[in-house]
Parts: sequence; structure tokens; C-alpha cells
Amino acid sequence: MTGNAFDHERDTELGALLRTHLEPAGHAAFVAQVRAGLAADIAAGPFEILGAWMRPGLAAAAIVAAAAGAGWWMISVGTQQTIASTTPVEVFTTGGGSEVMLASSVEGR
Repeated sequence: MTGNAFDHERDTELGALLRTHLEPAGHAAFVAQVRAGLAADIAAGPFEILGAWMRPGLAAAAIVAAAAGAGWWMISVGTQQTIASTTPVEVFTTGGGSEVMLASSVEGR
């Protein structure tokens, strides 16, 4: 190695050490494996890629549909309870209070 750390010339000793330690033992086998992997990736068409996405996509759609159904059900149960008692006497005796009365009177508009 050279004595000057900022020398712009090649360091032949360091280069030789790096080549010996970083040189793979089976270089030809590694190159063949990488090229085979690239050829397999290129061979996959758009329908194969979409087919691989199908199962996770269906699972996500089922989760979204279940969440939307649960939300719709919760909203419909809440409005049925409000609509079930329409007279002011029924609203105030069941503990609904003025909020439910206001909501049911404004709901029809």
C-alpha cells in the first residue's frame, strides 16, 4: 500500500488483496444462475403476474366488503331505533332526549 492515503494512482497491493478475497469460487455457476433467473423473469407474461396477485386481491376485497357490510349494518340499526319511536312522548320517555327528537324531525327534510 502506498504511504499517501490521498494518492490518485492505483494501489496494486490493495487491488490484489481485494481480488483474492472477493473472487467467487464458482463464478461461472453464479453467472449461469443469475442469467437463468433473469430469463425466468422475462418469460412471465402479464396474465401470470395478475394470476399471482389474484389470491391476495380477493382476500383484500373480502375484508373491505366485510367492513363495509358491518358499517352499513351498524348505521341501519341506529336509524331503526330512532325511527321506531316517532312521537315526542315516546322519545322523551325512552331516554332519547332532545337530540333524538331533533334528529328525527330534521331527518325528513
